[in-house]
Amino acid sequence: MLLKNVEIQIFKLDDTSFEPIGQVNEYTSLIWPDRYNGYAQFELNAPVNQENKILIKKGNIIWCGGDNAARIENILVEQKANGQKVFKVKGRTLEMLLTTRIVWGTYSCVNKRTSTAMYEIVDSNCVNPVLTERKIPFLECAEDEFVGHDINFQKTGGETYDVLQSLAVNSELGFCILFRPVEKRLIFKVLKGVDRTMMPASNDGSNYVIFSTDLEDILSSSYYTNDQDVKNVAFVAGEGEGAQRKVIISGEAASSGFSRRELFVDARDMQSEITSNDGNATAIPADEYNGMLDTRGKEKLAERQVAETFEAKLRVIGDVQYKYGVDYFKGDKVLVYDSDLDVLVAAAVSEVSESFSDKYSLDITFGFSYPTLLQKIKKQIL
Repeated sequence: MLLKNVEIQIFKLDDTSFEPIGQVNEYTSLIWPDRYNGYAQFELNAPVNQENKILIKKGNIIWCGGDNAARIENILVEQKANGQKVFKVKGRTLEMLLTTRIVWGTYSCVNKRTSTAMYEIVDSNCVNPVLTERKIPFLECAEDEFVGHDINFQKTGGETYDVLQSLAVNSELGFCILFRPVEKRLIFKVLKGVDRTMMPASNDGSNYVIFSTDLEDILSSSYYTNDQDVKNVAFVAGEGEGAQRKVIISGEAASSGFSRRELFVDARDMQSEITSNDGNATAIPADEYNGMLDTRGKEKLAERQVAETFEAKLRVIGDVQYKYGVDYFKGDKVLVYDSDLDVLVAAAVSEVSESFSDKYSLDITFGFSYPTLLQKIKKQIL
């Protein structure tokens, strides 16, 4: 069955061009995702015809309207039993561009909001780097809304995307790259969801949102929890050698007995003296340096929290109580209750996946998705 109910625009985006080149008019299925914290992967199946052969090329950008777009990265051509050839296309949303740059040198901040640190890292490595060759074309930063915790932070090297994710998770923030084809702009933006778990009398005036099997909002669901990798106390070791090494304890230092789970964090890369590009050295006060070590410890502990996710397919036909994009958005914290599983979750909308095939469906992941094997391996390597 060929579909035409969603407009799929294709753009050429390179160092000098940001232009629409056509529209995919025939396809058989599309899974279009949107994540709160980082990139997500789309999937498109379409017939091999003359029009699609021109449009479906690695590096081209796919856009279905809205804020996010994705880069075509993986193309497989298969032949069906009836002899027809089809494109199976995959790629990641544009946040993947942040994986192409590292934190060049050392970034350091003192008593700044998490969002400010994130914007400064993107600006200095992707938007306005000292080496102009490192600039990502058409990318700019949104205005800082100063959200998240106040942090003392230092990082040398590492992939920009990974650093942003660590900072965001620790402050319950998200980030995205907004796609603005008319203005030919890509805009990096830090996101902060709204807490919709409170009744309407809440101070922020946000709408109360609860999904429940009893209310028939949830068509199907799955629940996952895992605490085998949990750590809650970090022994953070900074610069120095032996007994002279600077150390702090981060996390739930007072926890004891079976509830105490310790983690060693090697932060030798964090230095109490910063050398600028002109060769001048500046000493960081001890309390500020300890604050940086504490932030590093909290980052590593945030990666070792209880994994808990609730994935649900929501009813989208008929008298729908809440509409995505109207009553709630990615990053918003909502309540979800499954009477069959006896699970009540207050968690953020971390990923939304719209599926267009012979019928439309909306799949939502509440909480941060449990790590895939690839993600686990990557963390071990880092």
